[in-house]
Amino acid sequence: MKKCRSLIITFLLITLNVLYVTPVIGAEITESQEEISEVPVTSIILRTIEVYMDGQKSPLNYAAFIDTNERSVISLNDCSLIFGAQIEVIDTRLLLRKGSQEFILEESDYWKLPPAQIQKEELTNIQLDEFYLPMRFVAEQLGYKINYNSRVGAIILRSEDYQGPDPIFAPPKPPQLPTNLPRWGTLADVPVMTQLWPAENIIAGYYTSIATSSAPRNQNILLSCNQLNGVIINPGEICSFNQTVGRRTPQAGYQYAPVIVGKRLVPGIGGGVCQTSSTLYNSLLESQLQIVERHPHTLRIGYLPVNRDATVSWGGADLKFRNNKSYPIKVLAQIYETYVIFAIAAVE
Repeated sequence: MKKCRSLIITFLLITLNVLYVTPVIGAEITESQEEISEVPVTSIILRTIEVYMDGQKSPLNYAAFIDTNERSVISLNDCSLIFGAQIEVIDTRLLLRKGSQEFILEESDYWKLPPAQIQKEELTNIQLDEFYLPMRFVAEQLGYKINYNSRVGAIILRSEDYQGPDPIFAPPKPPQLPTNLPRWGTLADVPVMTQLWPAENIIAGYYTSIATSSAPRNQNILLSCNQLNGVIINPGEICSFNQTVGRRTPQAGYQYAPVIVGKRLVPGIGGGVCQTSSTLYNSLLESQLQIVERHPHTLRIGYLPVNRDATVSWGGADLKFRNNKSYPIKVLAQIYETYVIFAIAAVE
């Protein structure tokens, strides 16, 4: 083990003059990955994570995190500690060995973080190691089962002979919204709202108020939000509000509430659903997603700024958008306190 440690230290000294990180984890190096290799270290960290082994929280010497490729990674030091693996550096390759199991990680399979940047405290408030390994790949190669609990942001590891339960996590505390919020705004203006989805990689979002809305109208908004919440759109795909939410009928639980017909407000099934579509529309704009179809109301509405609304009707006006990102996205939606809140998140 002393010989292994000596080899690691020697190799780290050779890399001290490196200023930027190397791409990761056994995939072909794409143009986007090349760009990642030329950015500061902190930009590769989407969120830090905890690690649990056989029902118990594992103490980590260095931070484990989800990287920009939405993969969980663990430091070389903690990998050896948690899995009990021996690690040897051979040129630029890492040899991992545990019992009869043995495999090699090539240089392109792991993160190599520059020590010179890691030591700068202003870059991050977390302790980082120089080497980071793909946690899922390593765990499965060594015979462990691995799952990711997205609600709390934790990796759950189980050894082959462990028969006990997984850890039980306390539900997260609901966020406390500031008082006297405006009737509408972005999640960037009220970042505490992102705590409604603590494990999601949120790009942007928007909220609108329903403080003065009637109970039947709020019920319609809630039903339509529930249909949209969790919907995943792959790169290049087009999402239709009407097709996703479905027809607004009494059988589906929708109630009568005011709707705009021409220049008049009249009772109609599903009244209020346009606030759902309009809040989603503003989330799409904030996320810089491509709008394919959108229609304004024929009357001024009071829950959004001028020309920021999007009316919908079954068999008529629709809100459609295309995922123009290089990765899948997820629509997040809910009613919290007196606000309709939408967010767009990046997913693996």
